[in-house]
Amino acid sequence: MQHATSSTLKAQTLTAWYFRVACCLLLVAGVGCESLQRKFTRKPSQMTPHTPIIQFQDYTRAMTPMDRYRKHTMLFDYWNSDLLETLQSRSFNAKRARRASSESLLELQTLHSLLTDEPAGAFAPLIEERTRINAQIQAGGVVPSQARGVVQVLESQTRRLHREFYWRKVEDRLRPLDVDTTPQATP
Repeated sequence: MQHATSSTLKAQTLTAWYFRVACCLLLVAGVGCESLQRKFTRKPSQMTPHTPIIQFQDYTRAMTPMDRYRKHTMLFDYWNSDLLETLQSRSFNAKRARRASSESLLELQTLHSLLTDEPAGAFAPLIEERTRINAQIQAGGVVPSQARGVVQVLESQTRRLHREFYWRKVEDRLRPLDVDTTPQATP
């Protein structure tokens, strides 16, 4: 008889233990144990806003002729390389080629206007050739099969521009800045 009571007692103890564990899990999962809930709750990112560093630049100084020439040379190189890349790519994009061609021609004309008379005369054939190529590109006359010939002409023209009209070589042959023509107040 004692054997039956001890097994019944063990079963009751085990059942009571299961019941207690189940109650604890329900309390923890549903309502209780706030620290456990915080542990498994996603936290918002704690990004602290950074204070921007502000550096004021003085733009009151006018650009020197050399600064303007370098700036437009850089812009020409950008648009020219974009045009060359477009003409050499397998997926020929005519709209991109037209834009790059017109922008590079515009920068060439700006460079021409910054030079004095002697170097500007030597610069004129480059602009005439680029104008002819630009007209051909704008009219849609450059198809992918003809693009290689245009690329060779553009690369040759770019080499000549960098060889003869590099900003260090024309440093002393640039037009001076326009004189300030704003009216001054008279006392």
